[in-house]
Amino acid sequence: MSHKEHNNAAELIHLDEVLSQVVDVLNKGQDDIFEIADNCTKQLTRLKTELENLRIQINEKINEVDEAEKQERLARHRLVEVSRNFRSYSEPDIKEAYNNAQDLQLKLNSLRHEEYNLRQKREDLSREIRRYEEITKKADDYLKNTGYALKILQGNVEKISESIEETYRRQQIGMWIIEAQESERRKIARELHDGPAQILASMLIRLDLVKHFIENDTNKISDETDNVKKMAKESLGDIRRVMFDLKPTPLDETGLINSLRQYFDDYEAKYNMYIEFVVFGEEHKYDSSLEIALFRLVQEAITNARKHSGVNRVLVKIQDNGKNLLLIIKDTGKGFDTEEVLHSDKESYGIMGMRERVELFGGKIDIISKIGSGTQVIIEVPIEGER
Repeated sequence: MSHKEHNNAAELIHLDEVLSQVVDVLNKGQDDIFEIADNCTKQLTRLKTELENLRIQINEKINEVDEAEKQERLARHRLVEVSRNFRSYSEPDIKEAYNNAQDLQLKLNSLRHEEYNLRQKREDLSREIRRYEEITKKADDYLKNTGYALKILQGNVEKISESIEETYRRQQIGMWIIEAQESERRKIARELHDGPAQILASMLIRLDLVKHFIENDTNKISDETDNVKKMAKESLGDIRRVMFDLKPTPLDETGLINSLRQYFDDYEAKYNMYIEFVVFGEEHKYDSSLEIALFRLVQEAITNARKHSGVNRVLVKIQDNGKNLLLIIKDTGKGFDTEEVLHSDKESYGIMGMRERVELFGGKIDIISKIGSGTQVIIEVPIEGER
């Protein structure tokens, strides 16, 4: 056996181990997600029971408020009657009528406050129930998809390891890496949405509640609450911008071209940029891993142009000639010294990442730039058999 054949055999053995590990990880993931789904179901049952009890409490509190309103009205009428005919009543009678009216007014205010708090708690519980229902649905979908993947892998591990060639193996692993990156991005976006974004939104509701019940409504207190509310809104906007960058249009549904159009429209609105998008040739659907990689490459190039070019106009061209897909992202900004950037550890990392993504699909990337002459990013990847 030649040295090359020995290496290929060793790589195939290693691939078998990797695929077996993937199957094990998927099995473990299934168990973990099933546990999460089970816990969510239990939590949902508890929350729904709590919500039902809360609704009963609210109805009871409403009845109490109605009864208190009747008593308070009678007490006010009694006080008016005593006040008009005070000479016909003794001082203790007048004092008793006044105190009774005042006590019933305080009791009514307290009951209304309790009713309001119960209603707010009901709204919070309803939101939490919706959130757990969404998590449960996502967990069920994941279990279903993982089950399909396991069936495919368990039935084809040996076939994959026997038939796959070295170049295709490298590309396939690269595609898995890209898909894993996309999964992680979706996870981050989901965590931001379900965590900080929800907390900040709750802060706004609580601040409105605090402001509503402040007895001494001084300008200073009002100004401070307005400032905190403004800060929370700004933080919420920042988190939503991060989510926008992390979670693109679903490529599987719309395809690369339409996803780019939608992304550019959103980007223009959010960052006050004009992106001219030109498509040559027919529009086609490509392999999902390739579309994700190209989408991310365009996204990174547009972001770099916005941050570093000093202009707010970018041209994006895409052309499908049947054999290759050509992408050009061009700006007329201040440009940069490519040699200097490539020798900078900090700045060259992004360029190297872009180049590695393109090379995974057998393509190439050229970055042409000079100080004062703008920047062009030219990407070309083969697409025969990718449609």
